[in-house]
Amino acid sequence: MEPDTAEKSEQNETSSVSRLLSELRRENGWTLAELSRRTGVSISALSKIENGQSQPAYSVLTRLAGGLGLDFADLLEGRSTRPRFARAARTINRRGEGKRLENDMGVYRLLSTELADKALTPMVIDIPPRADNSEPARSAHSGEEFVYVLAGDVIFEMAPYAPVILAEGDTVYFDAASEHGFYSAGPGNARILSICYSGSGEAPDHLTV
Repeated sequence: MEPDTAEKSEQNETSSVSRLLSELRRENGWTLAELSRRTGVSISALSKIENGQSQPAYSVLTRLAGGLGLDFADLLEGRSTRPRFARAARTINRRGEGKRLENDMGVYRLLSTELADKALTPMVIDIPPRADNSEPARSAHSGEEFVYVLAGDVIFEMAPYAPVILAEGDTVYFDAASEHGFYSAGPGNARILSICYSGSGEAPDHLTV
C-alpha cells in the first residue's frame, strides 16, 4: 500500500468511528461520561476520538465495540450492514487485502471482516523491532490466541515465562488473558498470522490501552 493511500485509509477509519460515536451519543442522549462508563475508555480519549484528534489503538477499538454491543468490523466501518456468520457462510481475502489498522504494536490487516459475529478474529501483523531502551507494547485480552510466524524472527514475551525467539514457520498457542507482547528480533519488521478466539462471536476484548 502506498503511503498516501495508507494515510487516507487511517483517516477514513478514524472518521467512521468518530461519526458513529457522535451518532450513538445523540441517539441515546449519552454524555461522554456515560459512554466512558459503558466502554471503559477515558472521557479525554473519547473526546479526542470524536473530534478526530486521535487514532484509536486496537485495544481501545475493541473496548468500544464490546461496550456498545457492536461487532468490531461494524465499528470500523461506521455500522455497515454485513451478513452474519451462519451455515455455509464464506469469505475470501486476496493477497494484500484486509482492513488496515496501525497502533503501537504494529500494522494490522484484519481479515474476513465481511462477516459479523465470528468466533475467530484472524489478522496479519507486521511487527517492528523494539526501540532502544523502550518497553515492548503488551496486551491482555479474553480468550485464546494462535500465532504463526510468516517472515522474520519474533521475540515473544508472556508472563511468567522467559522471552523466547520464534523463527519463520514456528507457532505459539497461548492463554491471551496473560499479558503478552511481540517484537521483531531483527533490524526490520517481522510478520505473523494471529488468530484470536473469544468464544463469543465478538472480537477479543483487549484490556490494555
